[in-house]
Amino acid sequence: MKKFFMIQIAIIVFALLFANAAFALAYYYPESYEGGVKGDSEYQEMLFITGEPVLLKGTVRVSLGRLRDGKRQDRITYSLFSDDKSVNLSRSITLSVTMEGQKEKSQIKTTCEVIRASETVSVKKENGASERYTLKSYSLTASTITDISAAVDYSATIIRGSKVYEVNNGQGTVTVEISGKGVGYDSAWGATESRQIQLLISSRRKADLKKGTEAFSWKGSVEEELSLSRTRDISYVENQPTRISFKGAYAEIKKEESIASYSYDLPRFDENGMPEDKRNRGSKVISLSLTPKSEMAYIPKVADLAGHWARSDAEKLLALGIIRQEGSYFWPKIPAKRLEFALAMGRLTDAAARAERWAELFENTSTRKSRKTVQSSLPFDDLVLSEEDAAYVLALSEMGVMEGTTPRRFSPNENLTRAQVVTIMVRALGLEKNIPRMYRLGFKDEGEIPPWAKDAVYVGSSIGLVRGDEAGYFRPDDPVTRAEAAAFLNRFMTYLKDDLRRDFRDRLMEF
Repeated sequence: MKKFFMIQIAIIVFALLFANAAFALAYYYPESYEGGVKGDSEYQEMLFITGEPVLLKGTVRVSLGRLRDGKRQDRITYSLFSDDKSVNLSRSITLSVTMEGQKEKSQIKTTCEVIRASETVSVKKENGASERYTLKSYSLTASTITDISAAVDYSATIIRGSKVYEVNNGQGTVTVEISGKGVGYDSAWGATESRQIQLLISSRRKADLKKGTEAFSWKGSVEEELSLSRTRDISYVENQPTRISFKGAYAEIKKEESIASYSYDLPRFDENGMPEDKRNRGSKVISLSLTPKSEMAYIPKVADLAGHWARSDAEKLLALGIIRQEGSYFWPKIPAKRLEFALAMGRLTDAAARAERWAELFENTSTRKSRKTVQSSLPFDDLVLSEEDAAYVLALSEMGVMEGTTPRRFSPNENLTRAQVVTIMVRALGLEKNIPRMYRLGFKDEGEIPPWAKDAVYVGSSIGLVRGDEAGYFRPDDPVTRAEAAAFLNRFMTYLKDDLRRDFRDRLMEF
């Protein structure tokens, strides 16, 4: 596994941006600020400042502040013990969080700073002696930039800081230097942040004439790779009985998990507690998760998908409500229409809720569009929709995913081409911004792909959203059937819930 120096402290909270109720996501663990992991009722982290690796377990309480003018303060308190109760940690931290955004760039900058902190670590030695580590100073800043797209928010974080502990009322000090970075993403179908932090520890002790010990010092380093993830998995559950009205149904399982991998290089100590020339090198992995939440989806019943190649794609989307069923037929061979594809994309990405959440930061609350006036806010004269559907179309339009065919016209019943569908998906992912200056598409009909679609086709084919036919043709101007649209949407969903996680967690953590 690739190694990056780190210790148990000073990791910026994943999704710190969304902690306030106005921007609330289900996924926010400020307690992971100290590099630990959390389950339903227990928190764990590794402690290294004593010179020996110690696993601590216990409870953590989080008090989230209220966001006012882009600023907020959060407080986190910890009460932790080692399994044998020989090590006891009590800690309280207050974080100052400042957020500011640039709407024209669709970006948010979040700055986090420790403004108050107290921490005490009590250690009982095997020989009956005891030690006490008291935090004297804690300076840390972390800056996160988040780039917003219709389907995914991408973030990068940089962290710098230091901690200084006093040992036994002036008998010595322990200094911890912290630096690191992290990357993450958040979507309706999953979220992950992977962090890599470097920490260097240095300890100095004065001579103790009463105990007859000499002055000594030691240095060490600890590496941690931390992954925080939220997932949504979809599986088909087949029924065993034969005398039942349906063969099976889709189930959705939501999980939240945190994993920390430590690798340490510390001194060895003799029986008198003095550091030796030999080193104590090792590793430790800890992980905790919340209890998974499962939910069965409705059973789609359509008469024209039996034996069809897109049956699984279509039935999954119907079961999840991403495509709405009307009547008893799916009509897989007829062309997909612009409006029905836009609504499916809106539901799949949760575009309306995402757009509204960001509007609360980018726009003054008094000027934001009320959900009651979404229909009147649509920039298209040829659409009359429910408020829910209008919110999806408005969000996709404002975020540049789907435009009108002409000014003020959406043309809801027009067919979609393959080139248009791929362009819509890539725009929703925000990946059209990162294109090499020169590339080849590799399709035999590359020259027939419209210039405005070439970048999207390059990205879509590179990440597996789109493939050519068996003869190597892309067929950019072919109308997309409802069956093909279902396949495109299902592939897009798989990318959001599986492929991004593999890139941001599994590849970086080498799972």
